[in-house]
Amino acid sequence: MEILSGIGFKDVEFRGRFDPFRTTTKESVARKFGVIGVNVYARKPN
Repeated sequence: MEILSGIGFKDVEFRGRFDPFRTTTKESVARKFGVIGVNVYARKPN
């Protein structure tokens, strides 16, 4: 979040997290290494 703010994005918000490998053959590997996906909202002013 700080990185996005630091490069000029405004209104940075965490919107949620998800399992990007759910129901795939790599689900167990992703879980082992703690892989997650996140949704972030940010806008870059004109």
